[in-house]
Amino acid sequence: MAINAHRAFTSSSTNNYLAGLTVERDREDELRAARDDAREAVRNALRTITSPYLFESATVEQSALRPKFRMQGSFAYRTLNDPSQAPQEIDLDDGMFVPVSFLTGSEGNARPGIISDRYFEAVEAALAPLCDARGWELETDLPSCVRIRLNDGAHVDMALYAIPDEEFAILVEKAAPEGMANDSLRAAADSIEFSEQVYRDLDPDQIMLAHREEGWKPSDPRKLDEWFQEGLKAHGEQFRRVCRYLKGWRDHTWSSCRLASIALMACARASFDADKSIADNRDDLRMLDVSQRLPEQLKTRIRNPVVEGQFLDEKWDKPARDDFVQKAQDLAGRLEDALLGSDSKQAAVNALIGAFGPRVPNDVSLILTDDDPSGGGVPMPAILKSGMLHELGREPAVRDVVRKDGDGRYG
Repeated sequence: MAINAHRAFTSSSTNNYLAGLTVERDREDELRAARDDAREAVRNALRTITSPYLFESATVEQSALRPKFRMQGSFAYRTLNDPSQAPQEIDLDDGMFVPVSFLTGSEGNARPGIISDRYFEAVEAALAPLCDARGWELETDLPSCVRIRLNDGAHVDMALYAIPDEEFAILVEKAAPEGMANDSLRAAADSIEFSEQVYRDLDPDQIMLAHREEGWKPSDPRKLDEWFQEGLKAHGEQFRRVCRYLKGWRDHTWSSCRLASIALMACARASFDADKSIADNRDDLRMLDVSQRLPEQLKTRIRNPVVEGQFLDEKWDKPARDDFVQKAQDLAGRLEDALLGSDSKQAAVNALIGAFGPRVPNDVSLILTDDDPSGGGVPMPAILKSGMLHELGREPAVRDVVRKDGDGRYG
């Protein structure tokens, strides 16, 4: 029996796996409001600080700090999923960028004039009253951010950056429409969010991240965003959806593990890059292809796509890697059972629920076969054998239907 399970993954309705992964709008609005309150608390506090305690040298201009903010991580990429089980939490990543004077070291390297550990202290002092008032917990032991643990299984991670104030002022003026009045320029410079153009034009070598043990480190958060956007441009929204499916599978399979989201995204991107011909209206076939490649990907080193020389599996020991590979093989096996080995719609649904958990609806109406009236008696464009996506290259006519254009009857 030829199976099409695309609608079990996504559709225009809310009865599908993707909808089951999605954080409710009211909950997301609450998280954004908490983030905004945290931003405002820090912003108001830092604007009043001119104490030399914060600065490395008396030569640094000690004007009020005016931080800018930029969302990062899954909220920014729209790959956020609702947690599957405790102790998983919704993670909202926010970047705070303080324009400040830079100092030049003896070797000619520039560094922010603000002292990194005192930067952490100032931000934590600004957030403490808000956290006390809301019943939130302030965590101050993470190496490169300040964490606000909210109520109901969510947290905000605020990463602390510094950028050169002179360059920032030039970029604000450059981005402004010609003839903008000075008071409007000041308002643009003082806004809480980066404008898109100013953020994009920052010098990548002068974005510095505060680290509790290592001081200031060059770190350009735009690189990961650009890499992800390149994936979307090359492969469309299916790439974003598949990243969410993989994260959902991981969160169903383990309550916690070292298989990071960026590692899964890198594996997904490699699979998409290897085969660009699967139709956008066949997420089931795309997930089958991705799952069949995943075990081999997890057996080997996974390069960080934006930091040369770094790997995303550096903290995996052999038992953890073996477990990841075994569970990835199980995922591929269940998807093969669902799409290639099922003798009924219910069997296909059961296999998908076994792979991804109860957030896949137990609804056989989401499964189509070549026997359905909507099929019009034309065989469904799927090849009924294991490893089908690697065999289709031998049958160009069938491959064109299944992989490139899909079949609108089953979307």
